[in-house]
This record gives sequence, structure tokens and C-alpha cells, in this order.
Amino acid sequence: MMLAAMGTTIVSTAIPQIVADLGGFSLFAWVFSSYLLAQTVTIPVCGKLSDLYGHKPVLMVGIAIFLIGSAASSLSWNMVSLIAFRALQGIGAGGAMATVTTLAGDLYSVRERAV
Repeated sequence: MMLAAMGTTIVSTAIPQIVADLGGFSLFAWVFSSYLLAQTVTIPVCGKLSDLYGHKPVLMVGIAIFLIGSAASSLSWNMVSLIAFRALQGIGAGGAMATVTTLAGDLYSVRERAV
């Protein structure tokens, strides 16, 4: 969850410089929207996959996709490529967040969970 939270925080802080470098001010909202949309769609899918195939493989694939999306985002040549790579990063974040949430449910009883 820390990876996904840091990814959003860093981009939020750096978006003015990113838009200045890549241009495309009219598209900057899509940098966040593509990430959140991909993450939102991926969470239930990866939750089901982790129930079927186990938590560890889905978590590892989610983290790998997130890191590939992060590396690709840093190599973006324009705003459209950044938006596409942020969507890829969101897919990975959705996989990681869904699995981490279900792992917390498996590790801690209802009484031990935060209220």
C-alpha cells in the first residue's frame, strides 16, 4: 500500500513540472484519472484472482506491474504516453492493494483490526 500511496503523492507534487516539460496542460487531469480508474477496476479482479491462485503470486505480479509502470512513466515522451503508463501503474497498484487488504483480513481477527 505504501508503493501506491507514494506513487500518487510524488506525482501530485511533481505535476506542475511534468506538465511544463511534456506540455499538454489540458490532459493533466487524466494523469490522475487513468491511475485511479485502472486501480478501481483492478481491485475486485485481483481480489478474486488472489482467492483462486493465492495471495503471494497476485501480490508479486501486482508489484512487478506497478514498478514497470513507474519506470515507463519516468520515460514518457508526451502526456499521452504518461497517461497510458500511469494506467499501467494503476493496474499494478490495484493488484497490490487488493492483496494487501485481504492479507490483513487473513492475518488479524476482527477483534484485532483497527476500528
